[in-house]
Amino acid sequence: MSVWQSSMIGLARSSAMRRLMQGTQLTQQLAGRFVGGQDASAAVARAIQLKRRGLSASLYYLGEYVTDEHRIEGNVAELNAAVQGLAATDLGVHVSVDPTQVGYARSAALGERNMQRLAELVAGVPGQRQRVLMLDMEDFSYVQPTLDLHARLLQANLPAAITIQAYLHRSAADIDRLIGQGATVRLVKGAFAETKERSWTDRTAISRAYLRLAAKLISAAAQDRGVYPIFATHDEKLIRAIEGMLQAASRPAGTYEFELLYGVRPALQDRLVEDGHAVRLYLPFGTEWWPYAARRVGENPANALFVARALPAALRR
Repeated sequence: MSVWQSSMIGLARSSAMRRLMQGTQLTQQLAGRFVGGQDASAAVARAIQLKRRGLSASLYYLGEYVTDEHRIEGNVAELNAAVQGLAATDLGVHVSVDPTQVGYARSAALGERNMQRLAELVAGVPGQRQRVLMLDMEDFSYVQPTLDLHARLLQANLPAAITIQAYLHRSAADIDRLIGQGATVRLVKGAFAETKERSWTDRTAISRAYLRLAAKLISAAAQDRGVYPIFATHDEKLIRAIEGMLQAASRPAGTYEFELLYGVRPALQDRLVEDGHAVRLYLPFGTEWWPYAARRVGENPANALFVARALPAALRR
């Protein structure tokens, strides 16, 4: 990890910086770059706008690793509002959830109860639209509990999908089990600091692992089982390689997706749409935007201009 990225992660975790940056209207220009609005209605409106560009969205309410019971209930209420807001449109219903948003950091029983409620709400949306509750993957301590939760939701015939982190050594075996389940799988590189015993830490090794897992998800066996892969990456070399795999496997459009972050690489988003791929944007919303925005700036120093413009306004308060 670069010094720049490490520095931005430190700022993302700073309560003082969060209060500073989120405290004025002028700093909202930074939030507007990466966040779809302060509440569910704004996020749904942004999803409608994105649809006009040929882009789908997965709504994500900002705020994770929450232990306070009132905040947990508030998170669940916002996620419910996102599902209901999408259900009132002609869009598909696709919502991403961190297990620790809805109670897992407090107790597994509370988290599972709330996730079950959300999955049932998504399942109850009428019509033939896509309905997905995407389980985000967090740090290593939550990997197996999240996989177990996903399996139980599937057994209950609820529309759950799962995120897999390519940099973990265990992910190849996890992918094999998910193929057997005919799962919807979002493949990411992985962004948490893990040990060498658990993960690849070299960028080249992580990219190779990503492509090995992508090949499994594109395979004839996966397609026969009804696996729906979502390739979540901004790495254009990986995207080009996956496009080649899809073409070689004669994988038809509509049986997979690419996913990118809202506000990141818009030209790449448009290129993928123009080339006939289904493209979904991970669309965060909420008021706790600073930690998320800071991590995006850390991933690409070119985004530092947004901090440079916003910080003076915050300091003048």
